[in-house]
Amino acid sequence: MSTPSLSHTYFGSALTAGSALTEATNGGYVVLNQFATLTSVSAGTAVDATITIPQNCAILGFVLDTLTAPDAGAGTATTAPITIGTTAGGTQYVSATDCFLGGRTGITFTAAQLTAMSNTTTNTTINIRLDPNGTILTTQGVFRVAVSYIML
Repeated sequence: MSTPSLSHTYFGSALTAGSALTEATNGGYVVLNQFATLTSVSAGTAVDATITIPQNCAILGFVLDTLTAPDAGAGTATTAPITIGTTAGGTQYVSATDCFLGGRTGITFTAAQLTAMSNTTTNTTINIRLDPNGTILTTQGVFRVAVSYIML
């Protein structure tokens, strides 16, 4: 007999929090987060990752962290853009945002992207693509992407 994992708790609907909730008092939504990690490859080809979130969620935002900055060395890469969308290479949520220099990268959203993030009407696979503009021969970059969302 296997022992169930205690590291996950599952909810089938929106989770609200507060000290004295009633129908007239909105305690607020709980923010949920999921993460994906991408590592560049020396050939400089695109690397993809996915995160799936449930239906009826509002995406609050994304955080792009460069955990290890790429060093192209004798390679040709000068940028390491990340796009986030509903398809591989899509930009429905985040346009090409360069993460080559390291640290946490700021994101600017368009009105269309904010609208797309406002409600996932079905279970939604978020596609994240790292697509350097050339080869990376010395040190491969390691990037962590977080999505924050609430269940509506």
